[in-house]
Amino acid sequence: MTLSDGYPDEYAALTSGCGLADLSWRGRLEILGADRLRFLNAYLTCDVKSLVAGEGAYGFFTSAQGRVLSDAVVLAHADRLWVEVAADREEEIAKHLRKYVLADRVEVRPLGDMLPLALIGPRAGELLGPDLPAAAWQHARRRVLGTEVTLQKRGLLGAPAHALWVSASIAPMLRAELRAAGAVEAGFDALEALRAEAGIPRCGQDFGPETFPQETGLDAAVSYTKGCYLGQEVVARIHYRGGVQRAMRRLVFSAGEPPRPGAALLYEGREAGTATTVVVSPASGRTIGLGLVHKRAAEPGTRLDVEGEGGATAEVAPSLSSTP
Repeated sequence: MTLSDGYPDEYAALTSGCGLADLSWRGRLEILGADRLRFLNAYLTCDVKSLVAGEGAYGFFTSAQGRVLSDAVVLAHADRLWVEVAADREEEIAKHLRKYVLADRVEVRPLGDMLPLALIGPRAGELLGPDLPAAAWQHARRRVLGTEVTLQKRGLLGAPAHALWVSASIAPMLRAELRAAGAVEAGFDALEALRAEAGIPRCGQDFGPETFPQETGLDAAVSYTKGCYLGQEVVARIHYRGGVQRAMRRLVFSAGEPPRPGAALLYEGREAGTATTVVVSPASGRTIGLGLVHKRAAEPGTRLDVEGEGGATAEVAPSLSSTP
């Protein structure tokens, strides 16, 4: 497992200082038109229709079979919606939505000219100042170091965080100013360790088109009262008739060479799941991660064998809250 040279310092900034992360590797779309709220509400598991400007929501795009196409963060503006999706899913989701645009007054287009920079950690507020958006995904216009941004309360990163949505043309200047003000730039490795320690799954890594929403553990991403959306019948049936057979779990691996993501997990000689995320924890020095595990082997303390990894084992760790 190859880590960036600045990995320990980056992780320290995220957990005890102020880390700066570029989140523009996530896909970004913009939805315009008078019917945008009603239209998008019909394809996401979260409630979009009731959003007003300055609010946001986190949910899943699901297929007709109720499986996850992508996760999504929705930011409601006065005249448009910004939709953040999983990495490399932007074109797929745009195509998915456009095929349902019939008589709707809706336009779906890329949002390449705006990108999110995140300030993460307990000292981030020292740079951002007072009166910050407090509720998850809430956002407002603010000036940060003299630059006007859309400042958004961020969730699912593993530490307190706000995203600064800014024009791509001035993002390099703002990044330099944030670094000069004391923010430490943190790369992808440090972000992955932070979320793995918190037990937060990532779309495209831990779950995707073979996963039902309830298997992710991100329960707040699904509304069971909002009404119909694509895949809703299947998702609701699972919820009301006994749940799913698999669950996302935190894992702690035995010492030795870290297993590869995708390695099969065995319980009593039978396959019981898959290791999805594998990282080295800076906090403990141990190899940790996440895995999608059958419920018969999902209780904390359960010891799993890692198939083909030289006798490596994984222990199921207690779950942590990973709601937005």
